[in-house]
Amino acid sequence: MRTWRVGTISMGGALVGLGVVLLVSQFMHLDLTPILLSWWPLVFIILGAEILFFVFFSRKESSFVKYDFLSIVFVGVLGMMGIVCILLTSSGLMDEVRAAVKSEEKTVDLPGFNEKAGKGIQRVVLDSGSYPLTIESGSEESVSIFGTYDERGMENAKPLLKQTEDYLLVKRNGDTLYISFKDLPITNRLLDNGRMNLEATLVIPADLALEIDGQSTDLVLKPRMLLNDWKVKDSGNLSVFLQENSDIKIEARGVDEIEGPKDGWKINEGKQVQMSETDPAKKNGIFKLGNGDHSLTVMDSFNVTVHYP
Repeated sequence: MRTWRVGTISMGGALVGLGVVLLVSQFMHLDLTPILLSWWPLVFIILGAEILFFVFFSRKESSFVKYDFLSIVFVGVLGMMGIVCILLTSSGLMDEVRAAVKSEEKTVDLPGFNEKAGKGIQRVVLDSGSYPLTIESGSEESVSIFGTYDERGMENAKPLLKQTEDYLLVKRNGDTLYISFKDLPITNRLLDNGRMNLEATLVIPADLALEIDGQSTDLVLKPRMLLNDWKVKDSGNLSVFLQENSDIKIEARGVDEIEGPKDGWKINEGKQVQMSETDPAKKNGIFKLGNGDHSLTVMDSFNVTVHYP
């Protein structure tokens, strides 16, 4: 009596097919995903044909059909993997997996912004948004913004931010230039939350007034040779870098922490404002260099640190 082990040929054919696909893709540099999704149903066809063949053959001669369960389980696992791949592809998760594997983290230049202030502009009102920002005065008559941001994408993909309007809102009304930083788009990805980091520098003419809404974010100010007054409200950690020849008066109002040169700050000894018993008392102070002809006023911020050489 002859014994036939059903499943052995199917497993052998599956291994041969898988090996051929891997070998060809290795030399041809092909993407395995569409190839595997295309050929895996053949495994079930081979197994079904093998069972029908041996059942039909066993009727004609004295033979005993035995199922190779280990081989059939192997074929079933391949089939289940194929079904899972189909489900992932139809739901879009396969594209996320492919993008997560092939994507790379890169630092990209922001689309630059440059606008000549001209004689009509007297002040700039800035909404810093939710990203750290460096602001400094310059000798040019133009308001300019430059910087970088991090994004995760394919190697040859185009930058996410293609023009200034993608991250910046600029409006001019009378003698005021309004600038607002937009929140960058957040993409829900498989391996990360898709949030991008942005670091930008804003340069404004030294003779323009500046009003900043800090949105509780960290700011770095470099007034240099300031020729007008600056005001900052509701910032997080505010760092002010001064030069030896700076002529400025920094006035802090309702600030949690004041730091800087020991003999620089004059803290107001009057009654401190305290919102509750658990909150620290708000501090007021003045830091002055030179004649202090132009002022930097900081209100309702967390920390003010002066860096002076």
